[in-house]
Amino acid sequence: MQVRVKLMAALRGKLPPGSQGGVATLAVEDGATVKILLERLGISGGHIHLIMVNGEQATDRERPLQEGDEVTVFPPVAGG
Repeated sequence: MQVRVKLMAALRGKLPPGSQGGVATLAVEDGATVKILLERLGISGGHIHLIMVNGEQATDRERPLQEGDEVTVFPPVAGG
């Protein structure tokens, strides 16, 4: 199945080569979860502030993904 992934800020470097604008469409196996997707991209929990699936906050990383879902991942924000 296909899901769309948007990685914000410093996380964009985790997308596959050829991705543009921090967005990529990825093929994942049926039954894949948010956690599996993040592991596949090499994004650990310490690099994540917020995950959204289809515009809604996703607090359960075991949430199964569906065909056409859009997953947006925000890193922690730091500033001074």
